[in-house]
Amino acid sequence: MKDERASPPRVRVAVLGSSRVGKSALIVRYLTRRYIGEYHSNTDLLYRQTVQINSSPVELEVIDVSGSNSDKFPAEQIQWADACLVVYSVTDRSSFEYATEVLKALRRTPATASPAHGPTGASTPMPLALLGNKTDLDHLRQVTTQDGQSISAAHNASFSEASVADNSGDLYRCVDRLLAEVRTPLRTRKFSVTKMLGSLIEVFYTGGATNNSQASRSGSMVACPRVPTPSRPPLAAAAP
Repeated sequence: MKDERASPPRVRVAVLGSSRVGKSALIVRYLTRRYIGEYHSNTDLLYRQTVQINSSPVELEVIDVSGSNSDKFPAEQIQWADACLVVYSVTDRSSFEYATEVLKALRRTPATASPAHGPTGASTPMPLALLGNKTDLDHLRQVTTQDGQSISAAHNASFSEASVADNSGDLYRCVDRLLAEVRTPLRTRKFSVTKMLGSLIEVFYTGGATNNSQASRSGSMVACPRVPTPSRPPLAAAAP
């Protein structure tokens, strides 16, 4: 029998944001150092990769929550995750307003007090990060850096701005910091990958560490479309 204690800890991150803010490109860039440009999907995707954080291996699973149903709150995906990364585009004010509503909902919903984030019986807030993407298009900026800093501070989330297209180091530092905030999660989850996700489509990449991040990538990355898309309660339902 395989000794589960010998397995690397598993960390699950949900990436949230409206459509076309660069969520998929951000995830692929972080995991593979490759840039896929604009990408739009009507379904959630799961990426799985083994990474090195501070010289220790971590099994990282990242769910890219589709922005197609931005009027719905992805409660199931939040329950599944150990941490959330909320992404907006600095060139799109409406995407920032949506990110703000997501942060408000995350802090109000009991899903952010999962026992996976602390000792059994304890309830601690889920680590959150807010990232403003597309700083390479600064001439089209609609959201100031101060706007992002203010809303992230109000909801106890770390804040970064980055350009996925330009492969800026702030992108890697943002994700690395979020992963470092996650305590070793419990092995038993309310939602398993097999129950939550449909058939697997395996896409293999060659990982390569670079000097601009503490994390190095190895192994395979798996993109998993969710089939079918779950029903979600309205975003406003998360408010008291």
